[in-house]
Amino acid sequence: MRRALTVVQAQQWACALTAFFAFCACVVSGELGLVLVLLFPAAIIGAALFGHRVHGKLEWLWTAGLACALVYFASRVAAGQVDAVLAAARFTALLCIHRLWRRRTQRDEILLLLLSLLLLCAGAALSAELLFGAAFIGFSVAATWAMALTHLRFEIESGRGTALLQSRRLATPRLLGALALLSVLGIAGAAVVFVTFPRVALRSLRRPSHKQPLAGLSDQVDLSLQGAIGDDPRVVLRVQLSPDPGIEHLAMHWRARGLSVWTGQGWRTAEAGQMPAVRMAPRPKRRPGGRQHIQSADIEAVAGFSDGVVLTPEGWPLAVDFKRQMTARGPSQRLYRNAAGDLFYQPIDIGDLRYVVTVSRDDSDRALLRGRGNDYPPWLKPELSLPANLDPRIAALAQRIGGAKDPVDAAAAIEKWLSGTLQYTRDLAGETRDPISNFLFKRRRGHCELFSSTMVIMLRSLGIPARNVTGYFGGERTSAGYYAVRGGDAHSWVEVYFPGAGFVTFDPTPAAERGGQERGLWAQALLAWDALQQRWRAFVIDFDLVSQGHAVARIGEVFSEAARRLSGKTSTDTRLRNLFLSGVSLFLLAAAVALWTRRMRLPRGALARRSPLGPDQRRAIALFRDARRKLQRAGIDLPRAMTASELGRVSPAANEVAASYSAARWGDAALSSKDVRRLLRDLSESLSARS
Repeated sequence: MRRALTVVQAQQWACALTAFFAFCACVVSGELGLVLVLLFPAAIIGAALFGHRVHGKLEWLWTAGLACALVYFASRVAAGQVDAVLAAARFTALLCIHRLWRRRTQRDEILLLLLSLLLLCAGAALSAELLFGAAFIGFSVAATWAMALTHLRFEIESGRGTALLQSRRLATPRLLGALALLSVLGIAGAAVVFVTFPRVALRSLRRPSHKQPLAGLSDQVDLSLQGAIGDDPRVVLRVQLSPDPGIEHLAMHWRARGLSVWTGQGWRTAEAGQMPAVRMAPRPKRRPGGRQHIQSADIEAVAGFSDGVVLTPEGWPLAVDFKRQMTARGPSQRLYRNAAGDLFYQPIDIGDLRYVVTVSRDDSDRALLRGRGNDYPPWLKPELSLPANLDPRIAALAQRIGGAKDPVDAAAAIEKWLSGTLQYTRDLAGETRDPISNFLFKRRRGHCELFSSTMVIMLRSLGIPARNVTGYFGGERTSAGYYAVRGGDAHSWVEVYFPGAGFVTFDPTPAAERGGQERGLWAQALLAWDALQQRWRAFVIDFDLVSQGHAVARIGEVFSEAARRLSGKTSTDTRLRNLFLSGVSLFLLAAAVALWTRRMRLPRGALARRSPLGPDQRRAIALFRDARRKLQRAGIDLPRAMTASELGRVSPAANEVAASYSAARWGDAALSSKDVRRLLRDLSESLSARS
């Protein structure tokens, strides 16, 4: 049989567990650093095993270390190297470690619980993701244990009942289970308040963004890299399309940047600043005979993966609308654009950003682009420039494939030749003198950036303006109903300019090789986890006044529908009501039969033998009850609810009774019937002598 914990042991471990869950609430953000992540659990275990040996020693060293840490974090915040919330979280974790090694008085335990609460608040500010919710539930249960056991421990100590502190019959699983149930009820009550109380987020408390290296959003393409392209299954965009195509896998380009300037080993953006996009650029006139489709994409850019770039689906962007919770300051994102038509936003927040992009899409009939000529405006000069040392074989190949053809037919022919002749690989070729010639005439295999770069150079050699474009391709439907675009879906393709129509998308990469190829168990697990986190954000993080209104309306609809069905106004509703009542009756009947059968199987007296109280404990209860009765008969006024220590303080004659009761009821002391009779007899004699 497993040995139970004493009150002191249970209280200390409950407080340590509370601090651990609070620390986990910060760890899920991934910003605390490896040192603290390893140090904190080690401090919890070390303090439990060796804390009593170092208590009261080297206090000056602890104080000096914390002072140095405070100066260090403050200097980094002042220098802008770390934000104040993260610095406060790290320093609070150090204070918790210090307090874990100094736990002797009630004040020490209360300070540890308060520091744990501060750590939990810091975790909410750092990252309120789904794992934070799990840590919050663990903190709630452990904190309930810690507060109850701390109060019990020091109340026992104040009553000098030191024997009870070593009792293993107080911190029982039944007590801990009841406290855990109490904490769950508290969480349920908090959830009701959360749903009903008006919520307004304080946008002024949002933290600044921290950038990460991102695929698909870079302002340059480097073809001289070595190695292999990894397939990142992490979700970078969550998309809901209207109208919804209702398919499992999207074949759609998500445009980030247009790159026009050839560097000799890749591409970069043209030297041009950003300007506020007061209104979207006017769309070119519709192609004669073409059909226009309006589509909106509700996009949520995952934190750390947007870098201030607005991702747009295929088509001409008509509007970008940033979605925001009901906040104290309102939406602050502003839209910007550059000369290439790329869209950006400022400021860059650390959280997920949601926006809706409305685009106009024409049908895919490229025949409507024929006959538009080659009268190109002067501002297209960057999209026509060629490398000074262009390999003549490239121009000859382009002439052979697309020469003497209409620009749209030439672009389609080169696109088809590249995707059908050359092979796709994720292996990078490394630095070469001419990456395009090496790809076309020597290696004859490459990744999407080589396919798109080659097509751009070949079109420019024919005098057709074109540019390289980066972004993402694809999207996989999740169980939550949105399309997930992943890091491995980073892609590069081509935009070709046609007078009167603007830039049109062409993609020379083989269709089967576009976007991410990861479809394994790990990728599916990440998609399922992201869908679960999305539900958490929708129902908790982004739950605002508008969401509350929708929730209340939905609850009203549910109750109205239930009342209508149970009212019996129609024959269908009557059948449904009768079916519901029959199901409830069958359930109650089955439960009654199960209880009766179980009771019949129990031997006589089994219920009495199942009592968790031992003989000594039952005699202690009888002793306490009889002593109360004798004291009341002697004219001593006793409250209805009182402890054994209070009984001894009311009447000195009952001190021995109170001590014996506590030792037998809550400790492991023996109490025989003979001892009970002797104690009651001594109490009666003491009361008689007093009178």
